[in-house]
Amino acid sequence: MSRLVLATESAEFEQRVRDAFDGEMQGPLRYWRDDMLGDPGNAVRELGGRGVEVVALGPDVPDDRALALASAFDHARPDISVLIIAPPSKDLLQSALRAGARDVIAPDMAPGDLRAAIERAFDTATHRRAIFDNDEHDNGDDERGRVIMAMCPKGGAGKTTISTNLALALAQVAPGEVVILDLDLQFGDVASALGLRPDLTFADAVRSLESLDATSLKAHLTVHPQDDLFVLCAPATPTESDDITVEQVQRVLDLLTESFKYVVIDTASGLDETTLAALEYATDLLLISATDVPSIRATVKEIEALRVIGKPQHLWHFVLNRADARTGLTIPAIERTVGINVDVAIPSSRSVPLSLNQGEPLVLSDPRSAVSLAMLQLVRRVAPKATPADTRPSGIFRRR
Repeated sequence: MSRLVLATESAEFEQRVRDAFDGEMQGPLRYWRDDMLGDPGNAVRELGGRGVEVVALGPDVPDDRALALASAFDHARPDISVLIIAPPSKDLLQSALRAGARDVIAPDMAPGDLRAAIERAFDTATHRRAIFDNDEHDNGDDERGRVIMAMCPKGGAGKTTISTNLALALAQVAPGEVVILDLDLQFGDVASALGLRPDLTFADAVRSLESLDATSLKAHLTVHPQDDLFVLCAPATPTESDDITVEQVQRVLDLLTESFKYVVIDTASGLDETTLAALEYATDLLLISATDVPSIRATVKEIEALRVIGKPQHLWHFVLNRADARTGLTIPAIERTVGINVDVAIPSSRSVPLSLNQGEPLVLSDPRSAVSLAMLQLVRRVAPKATPADTRPSGIFRRR
């Protein structure tokens, strides 16, 4: 099959694509059977043959069938970029992105724009395949190179609480091989959540960036009192972050990923430029949300943005914090709204704010709590081969 497959009966649209590429597209592009859309799973197998990178659905495919097929591709073949060929609208674009499609493009688009849209889909497919190749290497027996980003579009959902508890839990699985980076450079409070008073911070590290290597960077890390976890803390004041550049963030991440088996990144709310830069390193994305309506709506927008950027869904872990809060929203309702299933549901606990005030995360202070056990589920997702099979005190969440 060609790199591009057009799922359509329209020979006219096929010719428009050929003309847009000035004859560069050789061989058959169209593939169609009258009953092909009856079973999306079978359609994926038929359309997603060897060498296929982009599948364009339409322009004669009904919207509901195109969305169902895009969703089937997203689950079974996320390495393939899906385009929906239809008159674009805001509602259709949102539905398409939720289903995992790359874009919605008009069938009568100008040739130059049509070519550009298809080439962007090729670029996304190439990026996704590169991530899959890295994952196959990273998921080997040594489980190296995991970069776990905690992301949340709005503050107050417990992102830092989750990322610090996760980092400590991982450090008990892999002592000395875990670092947490506070990438909320202006207002990060990872140090406070862990009860640390750092002598050196991210700002100090980048001041000597020209001579910085993996060894000298470790001198800028703060060691948690348990001696199992390293921390690169955010600058002490917001003004110290003003001169930190994306290139400096990337250099620090290069060194951290060389030195540690697990890098946990606590990000600022939203998608600022440093978060976008760190996304290129991520092997796991923790999509964190609370159960209130503003958080859910913001999460929907975040997921749409990640799909546009081209981060495959197999990297995501949807974490619902305070999942049992009585907000009138059930987990099934949230899943329907967001469009993905909840992977880890963390219950509410009065102990959480107390642990934050004391600077001692619950995985240490109360390893048998429901919150700690939920964190164990998250550890099993990001480090399944390193996680003990039980939670006895001599195991992962042992009381010190």
